[in-house]
Amino acid sequence: MPRAIFFDLDDTLLDTSAGVMDSWEIACRESAPALGVPWDTLRTAILRDMAEFWRDESAVEHWRTRLVAAREHVIALALANEGLDVSYAVRMSQTCGLAREERLVLFPDSLETLAWLRATGHRLGLITNGPADMQRAKVDRFKLAPLFDVVVIEGEFGFGKPSPRVFEHALNVTGTSPGEAWHVGDNLYADVGGARNAGLFAAWIHRGRLELKDGEPTPDRVFEHLQELREALSA
Repeated sequence: MPRAIFFDLDDTLLDTSAGVMDSWEIACRESAPALGVPWDTLRTAILRDMAEFWRDESAVEHWRTRLVAAREHVIALALANEGLDVSYAVRMSQTCGLAREERLVLFPDSLETLAWLRATGHRLGLITNGPADMQRAKVDRFKLAPLFDVVVIEGEFGFGKPSPRVFEHALNVTGTSPGEAWHVGDNLYADVGGARNAGLFAAWIHRGRLELKDGEPTPDRVFEHLQELREALSA
């Protein structure tokens, strides 16, 4: 059983995907009339190019701390591919970003799981990729920092998952070894691959949304929700 458990933030503790489609709909509905295309055609084009852009995560790691710029870049690509005015990219990105922020919520099992783990004596860490200001704002908004012994944000620390440095730092702060720690996250490349390469036990949480694909890192355990994590640690 682990002495320390580290968690990813987005789509592990914080539901950042639930409002994605609605946020893009709002942004596309706002700009589609001026662009002269149906809003859903516009959203389809953006989501298509967004998926292609992030398909090889190792090739676009340098964009992770510039997510707003990356979103504008992909929107501009999609508009250009559709023969539309790329000057709308900034406005659409801002509208989508604000809509997504408004829809951020913690998963219902996040706080109870963290409280249970703390009560059972586990050291806790939060390891999240992304820009310093964006990720720190989420941590502050949901008052997460006091729940963890260490918080590692890529934009603040200088390295992100899957770099072993982020896991090594969390281990040092919590006073644990790789064999004593689990990392829980939804991203197979960054969370599972990174944790396994650093010698940690890698638990993948899919929240009923994701599927394992051939060629991706294989997790040590698979959970749909955090209740299953508590059950595994109670067995």
